[in-house]
Amino acid sequence: MPGEPAALRGLRRELTKELFEELGALQCAPEEILGYIGTTEKKLAAWCRKTYRRPLEEMLRMIRQDGLIAIRWASFDQLKKSATVISQQYNRFLPDAGKDPRENAEAAIRTLNAAMAPTREEMRELFPETEQEGGGA
Repeated sequence: MPGEPAALRGLRRELTKELFEELGALQCAPEEILGYIGTTEKKLAAWCRKTYRRPLEEMLRMIRQDGLIAIRWASFDQLKKSATVISQQYNRFLPDAGKDPRENAEAAIRTLNAAMAPTREEMRELFPETEQEGGGA
């Protein structure tokens, strides 16, 4: 077929467009793809340019996003199936949900007031009394 891109023949296996996109989505680095296929970076870059009409680095950057999105989809699927995961994610992303916002404000005011009027013990910790020894300069 004239529209079908040719596979890149390596020492270990052939690289098709589909395989390249799967490896990119798995977050594989160019070196890993080179070793998996058994080819050189020069040949891979030329194949990528011929297949996509874009540089290797640009295509891998785009294709890796597919993998990150797939991870998110899988996370959402797990979220639908597990109450434990729902609870963890709820606590992670909505830790203050349902709390009265005045609680945090009041706690901050109490902390500020305490810092403005330290106790004698706190003052001694901050500014320990120094004993001056006899003798001059």
